[in-house]
Amino acid sequence: MSGVEFLIGAGALILGIGVGLVHFALLRAGTDAMLLESKALKAIALTVLRFGLTIGVLVGCALLGAVPLLAAALGIGIGRMLTLRRARSA
Repeated sequence: MSGVEFLIGAGALILGIGVGLVHFALLRAGTDAMLLESKALKAIALTVLRFGLTIGVLVGCALLGAVPLLAAALGIGIGRMLTLRRARSA
């Protein structure tokens, strides 16, 4: 693996962590909007935003190659873990 591939992979990992944090924060907000506030339109908008962001980042990383795609997917998993840890401690 060359230095450029390593930097792209590391950047994709960091991007994936950020996307994972945002993805699961929007999931919680959409769930709260639906269950606690009874605002279906807001929940649908948050879901579309959540999937659009995540799919856009993963497609962009896939266009760069396998390493960035796998690194971003790993980052999303790390973001999920961090979000769950924060929710459990609250």
